[in-house]
Amino acid sequence: MNASTRLVDRETVARLLGMEDCIAEMERTLIEVSAGQSVNLQRQMIPQPEGNMFAIMGSALTAQSLVGSKVIVFPGQKAKENGTSQGIIPLFDGGTGALLAVVDGEGITGVRTAATSAAATKALARADASALAILGAGRLGRLHIEAICSVRPIETVYVWDIAPAATESCCAWAEQAFGVKAVPCKTAEEAVVPADIVCTVTQSAQPVLLGGWLKPGAHVNAVGACAPHVREVDTAAVCRARVFLDWTEAALRDTGDLVIPVQEGAWSPEEAVGEIGRVLAGELPGRRDEGEITLFESVGIAVEDLAAAALVYRLAEEQDLGTLASW
Repeated sequence: MNASTRLVDRETVARLLGMEDCIAEMERTLIEVSAGQSVNLQRQMIPQPEGNMFAIMGSALTAQSLVGSKVIVFPGQKAKENGTSQGIIPLFDGGTGALLAVVDGEGITGVRTAATSAAATKALARADASALAILGAGRLGRLHIEAICSVRPIETVYVWDIAPAATESCCAWAEQAFGVKAVPCKTAEEAVVPADIVCTVTQSAQPVLLGGWLKPGAHVNAVGACAPHVREVDTAAVCRARVFLDWTEAALRDTGDLVIPVQEGAWSPEEAVGEIGRVLAGELPGRRDEGEITLFESVGIAVEDLAAAALVYRLAEEQDLGTLASW
């Protein structure tokens, strides 16, 4: 008998992958990462024309006997403008080797990234945090508004983007979608200074968040810098904060937010508190008092994609969604 594989396209991913369910899945996954119950391979990147990067991100959820890889092109500017960013996540049964599903990777990536930030925010931000700053008003910025509003009583969202039109559009959307007060900001500083929680999702090569802007008790989710030569937060921000990581090996290797302060001799990897999964598991203290600044460095790891794809696959099986293909 031929094996069947469930093909799940982007529209179906969007239908099935709810934010709250994904946050719970990322909490479990991050705990498994820190407990040694998953395997992540180093991200392999192959440069392509027009600034595109072909990436292969393999991983295994050993506790669930699932293996797979995100295979995706991270788009350069031209690809972004043409809407040609695409990727897939093949999901295999680790025991039988069966190809269970092929899930759209682009639909997974944004939601699981925001959900991971929300999981860290639950562990580290003050319980009464009500003011959110979003630096970067694109799709990922909007997903972060949804995610953070799911875990903290957000009343005001301060939004800044290098494109003023994007800032205005994001604010209008946030007010309608979540009933918050959304404030368009002309500078990043204007957004950060009053914020209890700051999410950086700009992919900027130079810092857009300076440590001197952060108020006591603030929490930062540093998300957009995923190469050792680029960063969104400056050295002062790192040095002022207690720093938590998604996966130690990747965070200390792949993000300029941390690599550059180390190169400057201003910060040492030993100063990182540890992985957020240990905080979520109750093995490591998170926030110790109302006044300290915390920073979660989110590089994005393959097992997060795999776990989100597995969640989508289970829901698609239950609801008989997607397309079955026989090989």
